[in-house]
Amino acid sequence: MKRNKLIPAALSLMLVLALAACGGTPATTPAPATPTPGAEATPAPTAAPTATPSAEGDGSLQRVLDAGVLTVGAEGNWIPYVYNKDGTGDLTGFEVEIAREVASRLGVEVQFQIADSWDPVLAGLDASRYDAVICGVNPDPDRQEKYAVSIPYAENPFCLVVNGDNTEITSFDDLEGKLCINSPSSSAGKIAKSYGATTADGDLTAAMEQLNTGRADGHVNNVAAVDEYMTSRPEVNVKVAAIYEPPAGQEYEIQSAVMLRKGDQELCNKISEILQEMIDDGTCYDLTVQFFGQSVADSVSIYQ
Repeated sequence: MKRNKLIPAALSLMLVLALAACGGTPATTPAPATPTPGAEATPAPTAAPTATPSAEGDGSLQRVLDAGVLTVGAEGNWIPYVYNKDGTGDLTGFEVEIAREVASRLGVEVQFQIADSWDPVLAGLDASRYDAVICGVNPDPDRQEKYAVSIPYAENPFCLVVNGDNTEITSFDDLEGKLCINSPSSSAGKIAKSYGATTADGDLTAAMEQLNTGRADGHVNNVAAVDEYMTSRPEVNVKVAAIYEPPAGQEYEIQSAVMLRKGDQELCNKISEILQEMIDDGTCYDLTVQFFGQSVADSVSIYQ
């Protein structure tokens, strides 16, 4: 099929806006995370160990130090954020390496529980299946109210994808009454709904297939993830119709932060301290260069 290709300069401009957030609010009914085929075999306890709060804090940091492991939940099959290296089965990606570095600086190992869709991820955190979610989650006010939230460690723009032959949808304002393939509880789904779209659950691959066959009108996702998909699947007839620009004061919509349970503020504070060190010493910048390129890294405002 014919594919309308992005003008390279335009896509470059999209990508230099920043990095990634996969994210969604927790599902109302906690569901166990489904392991991604080929993901690292890292069995995690059915519930994170509990600790008695000490006089100096809530005990969450000491719980992880005593366990010797930081358990992390994330959504897989999300290149270049959380995915398995071709031919190796080794888990990697920007979010994976952020998590590994945080755990290393805590002085503990890291174990991942990878789900194949977004909705179970925060639900797993609610159910204490792991200590933290590190998966490009944006720190919107609702999440900050419910969870302990770290400082932002990355930035990531969203884009609107449509069928390559679609001339009707050219901006987010054109989504009124349209069908977008996005998890209704995700950040991308919330953006689509804010413009009047109806949402139906589906990951990036499923969304692109439905756009290609005309069964859906749009899909909102991270620019880098969309670019990776379009580069690897040039036969799929889709195109980027618009880049999302958050309103003033809502920059959190393109930021990524670590999410923990509300009662684990001490652990959250320590992770924020480590993330700030990683920003200050250039680690986050270097990982951004590795997975997204220098032009993207140079454009991230929190690295300036």
